[in-house]
Amino acid sequence: MFHRVCPDSSKQRIRGNAGLEVTPEYLENTIKFLRQNNYEIVSLSQAAKILNEGYKKKKFAVFTFDDGYIDNYIHAYPILKKHRVPFTIYVTTNFPDGQAVLWWYLLEDLILKETIIEFQLNGRGYKFICSDLRQKEWAYQEIHRLILDSSTSDLNDRVRQVFENYEIDFLKKTSDLALTWEQIRKMSEDPLVEIGAHTISHPALNKLTDSDVLKEIEGSRDKIESEINKKVEHFSYPFGTRNEIGHREFRIAKKCGFKTSTTTSIANIFEEHKDLLEQLPRIPINQKRDNGKINYLNLWLNGTIPCIINKFKRVL
Repeated sequence: MFHRVCPDSSKQRIRGNAGLEVTPEYLENTIKFLRQNNYEIVSLSQAAKILNEGYKKKKFAVFTFDDGYIDNYIHAYPILKKHRVPFTIYVTTNFPDGQAVLWWYLLEDLILKETIIEFQLNGRGYKFICSDLRQKEWAYQEIHRLILDSSTSDLNDRVRQVFENYEIDFLKKTSDLALTWEQIRKMSEDPLVEIGAHTISHPALNKLTDSDVLKEIEGSRDKIESEINKKVEHFSYPFGTRNEIGHREFRIAKKCGFKTSTTTSIANIFEEHKDLLEQLPRIPINQKRDNGKINYLNLWLNGTIPCIINKFKRVL
């Protein structure tokens, strides 16, 4: 799983947000690593077929990209096309519509810039000291949690409260970072590329009513289908950990009829997942986590680290 493929990974970033960014070189090394270690790189539709028709012994991997960032088109797509690697991009439709507020990047920019962050959220005052990178990373994680966890007001209102004391252009980041519909359509014409749904506005789904969850999922699917003139058969949950999704969200996504729905739970895929196609786990490719050492990927892909993380449970 990737978010972005960016040409420069050297500038200071906060690990909580930028962990799924890799350089083009690292992406290419990942492809080579997988093939050298006898992984077959397949599409999501092929993976679903493998699970449905009988698990085969050969190792396989699937490449997925979340949200819909322009560098997926500029930097990742040429490399994947060069190596004939199938992949899926999950599109949050407010991204190409120019309406998304990429608050997690705005928050990162603000914390990197400021030494003190102060705001009122739902009537309570907060103050975070951000003098060094450790403090900035902690502040990012805490404010990120506050924005997602509160249930007393909607997400957009909570974001506005956090940034109220600062001059923020909420939509500039979107125009800088998001794919356009033209780019999405162009990629969708390539047999290597599957475009998946990722909701309309990228909310934490467990904070929404049943009808609003369904509206977010079906609305994004229908919008993408109208833009690319193809059926959308795969879905990914925004903020897809067990803190934001559970059995209700799995049930609703399954009702929508997707071939697969993916979470951000970190685990390998096993034969048992043929009955759990609406809650497939993924393994993030994290260049900084692995100190740029591509061989560290083996500890994740062979199940060693996911096994420890999940306390030796094969299926979550």
